[in-house]
Amino acid sequence: ASCAAWAEHRRGASRGHDHAVLVTLGTGIGAGIVIDGRLHRGANGMAGEPGHMIVDPRGPRCPCGQRGCWERFASGSGLGQLGREAALAGRGDTLIELAGGDPEGVRGEHVTAAARAWDAGARAVLDVFGWWVALGVANLVNVLDPQIVVLGGGLAGDVDLFLDATRAAYGELVLGHGHRPAVPVVAAQTGERAGALGSALLAAERGWGPDDPTR
Repeated sequence: ASCAAWAEHRRGASRGHDHAVLVTLGTGIGAGIVIDGRLHRGANGMAGEPGHMIVDPRGPRCPCGQRGCWERFASGSGLGQLGREAALAGRGDTLIELAGGDPEGVRGEHVTAAARAWDAGARAVLDVFGWWVALGVANLVNVLDPQIVVLGGGLAGDVDLFLDATRAAYGELVLGHGHRPAVPVVAAQTGERAGALGSALLAAERGWGPDDPTR
């Protein structure tokens, strides 16, 4: 995610911004942070794990051992869980059909496929999903005060399905909305190879060779 953030900073949606956050929404959630035009890695190289912000202490168990981590709600896995809950509650006939008749088999890709077919139940699930994305984004903006937030990762190709809901909820959740400079929430531009592109850019800019021990 850090490498992908650098790709977006140099070639993508956050180009021209010295303070930016890329959130990667995939099986889990990661992030890359740019501060003062530099990639922020933290004291121990471990910065960029917002997926494990606890947003609901009574929420579902996370593989990290905690409960209610952001990625339990706003990742691809979280989208699948929201879809299964809708299906089990009788609000996801199309989702169940796409899952082969088993509501417990509903996954995130079933939700996005149904939404692209204009299924109302799937669209409703994505509105809820967009709210959960916004909650974490608002927390990041409150802490880091970036100029822009970019959404990428495995769900990058489906950001259009929930971006409006995320932007609307973000405005209600972020501190001082309406009294602070706008922080756009936008889709990533560098595609599925963003991490590789960012790695190559970092290596080239820092003069790393294949045997350089500082890389």
